Amino acid sequence: MKKRFGLIGHPLGHSLSPPIHNRIMEFAGIDGQYEMYDIPVAELPRFIPGLLNDLDGFNATIPHKTNVFPYMESLDETARLCGAVNTVYKKRGYNTDVSGFKSAGIELAGKNILILGSGGSAHMMAATALQDGAKSLEIITRSKTSLEKLLNHINSSFDAVEAKITARLLPELPKNQPDVILNATPLGMWPKAHDLPCTENLFVPGLTVFDPIYNPTPTRFVLNAKKHGGRAVGGLRMLLRQAIEAQQIWNPDIAFDVQQIENAILPELLEELYKSFSVKLLVTGFMGAGKTTIAQLLAKKMKIAFLDLDSEIEKTSGKKINQIFAERGESEFRIIETAVAESVLCHNGAAVIASGGGFPCQATNRKMIRESNTLVLHLSAPFDVLWERIEGNPSRPLASKREETEKLYNERAPIYSDFCDCEFDSSPDPEDVVDNIYSTITSLEI
Repeated sequence: MKKRFGLIGHPLGHSLSPPIHNRIMEFAGIDGQYEMYDIPVAELPRFIPGLLNDLDGFNATIPHKTNVFPYMESLDETARLCGAVNTVYKKRGYNTDVSGFKSAGIELAGKNILILGSGGSAHMMAATALQDGAKSLEIITRSKTSLEKLLNHINSSFDAVEAKITARLLPELPKNQPDVILNATPLGMWPKAHDLPCTENLFVPGLTVFDPIYNPTPTRFVLNAKKHGGRAVGGLRMLLRQAIEAQQIWNPDIAFDVQQIENAILPELLEELYKSFSVKLLVTGFMGAGKTTIAQLLAKKMKIAFLDLDSEIEKTSGKKINQIFAERGESEFRIIETAVAESVLCHNGAAVIASGGGFPCQATNRKMIRESNTLVLHLSAPFDVLWERIEGNPSRPLASKREETEKLYNERAPIYSDFCDCEFDSSPDPEDVVDNIYSTITSLEI
């Protein structure tokens, strides 16, 4: 008989859980199906008896991770410490978020930990950090009520805590630089991928960052940590690992090769993410940085659309870029560029977009980008390398003389660097640059 599993929550919307679980079961040879059950809080008492009796197991997500507590006959230790249940089997509550979180490989012992937020994810992160021997734990959040709940839970769950625990309400900021920042807020999640959960001054070399958000992969939080010399990992591996552990709980007699399953399914999940959501990756850089070539190769590797802003301008205007400059001047070109970019950013589906060299240097364009679901990847290289590539190219109206071009480069470089979410050296071969970018943006390893 086919086994039945599912996910309860509200609202559920688009979820990767069904394809993940169905793929794991297929891989492990389990005859089963996984479905979603969108159940409002008020309706849970009516549905829960049937779920417990009819399903072979189910997952619980927001807002039911605590709502299912009264219906459990027992809790495993992890669920008790986290104060949340995300997996149910035979009326026993489990929490597989911890194993998913630990799969990120973040060292917490002896570290100064900053948790952003105080909801369910913060409960799990705080419990794990304290169990692992964190040196200190600082929590910053907007909600006084949820913060009090979190602190009360910590006090009731741990008999003795050696770590120094402090808590602050925004707009108060951390007093000390943390070693590790854990995001427990929805900031940066689709469809508001432009958000950051903290101020950029916290990003320093040597910092470790974890963001459980997997949509998009990567988040701006992850990219900006890496941009400033930190280590960072996103939530896609956690999503898969917690699903594998849930299947292990529901199917205790079956052996799961976790590494083999991860290797097979993670690339599929990335492809599914990019196929399902319209996140844009904007590739910026000075003339000669390789924006078009690298963006095209990256789009091919990611199996999503490639768009070139200059090409779209030429299609729209019916004229070459250097012709527009000659006939109408740079200021008129910038107006056209902004209008076309606005249309390109509305492209249906995910895409890698190669920008023009001057595009991000206009304040209007930077504002437009930050208000959209666009992540900015900057290609940098020493001026000598770029000049060697562009010298004598008649299609580049702003690169006729070295001295003037170098002056323009020096003016634009700090704007590029400040504005981008992550920066990549484009001096090597394009294929190597693309491999580096892809490895960074997938954010699967710390």
